[in-house]
Amino acid sequence: MNLLSTRFFNIVFLFLIGTYSLNAQIYNAEVEAIINIDNSGELMEITGSAFNKTEITQSIHYTLSVIRTTNGSNRSKNDQKGRLVLQPLEKANLSKTSINSSDKDQIIILLLVYDLDDNIIGKDRIVINGEESRNLQNKDLEEDSNLDVKASTEDGVVLRGIVVEDTKTKPGRDFYSMFYATYMANNINGKKIVSIKELLAIGSNTKIEVRVGETVVYEFFVRPGQEYLKAMTDVAIRRVYLHFQQLDRDAGKMKRY
Repeated sequence: MNLLSTRFFNIVFLFLIGTYSLNAQIYNAEVEAIINIDNSGELMEITGSAFNKTEITQSIHYTLSVIRTTNGSNRSKNDQKGRLVLQPLEKANLSKTSINSSDKDQIIILLLVYDLDDNIIGKDRIVINGEESRNLQNKDLEEDSNLDVKASTEDGVVLRGIVVEDTKTKPGRDFYSMFYATYMANNINGKKIVSIKELLAIGSNTKIEVRVGETVVYEFFVRPGQEYLKAMTDVAIRRVYLHFQQLDRDAGKMKRY
């Protein structure tokens, strides 16, 4: 092998290693690990969940760890493990545990989600009573901002996860309720306002338009029936989520230019 070929081989090898290392560091791209904490009483209720952000079924296993450090040195660890199959765009609770809310020990809560090859694909971490402590009060305020309100952009504040309605019939309101509950449960938390608008259609019929900002991403004729409305909800949620993904990809392209 001559000198030029050797240099070319080395460059390609280093590029592949660098690409592999970069990819290995990417978490929560396909399956997002999420730790939720409810600090409403004497106990902090900790729930680990996973959100399948893809359109394919994901077989996962997970470990929810509570790592406690007492007196600065004594460390104990409690793990909860399990397996689950996530359907496309499904969010599911994985495991629950609780700790005393008045506890002064440093506590690390770590959720790791693995694929079938034991690669870590999702990760979330919270430190309580430590330098990296998450301000639970502020977190609660952030969650409270995901309310059903019309809009608010005053003082440069951008609210996320807003869903508004303009419905005219009971089936329309039922669809909105289903959609909103599913939107919140799947933690989509979009940057643009999602609106559910019911319009008069042919004859006495009405139709629903599901909009992200000013863009109609899905529409259908309204008819009563829980199964029908649930099916429409599933399709609408998928369209909204994919639209937000496309907006994120477009934003990334614009930044590179």
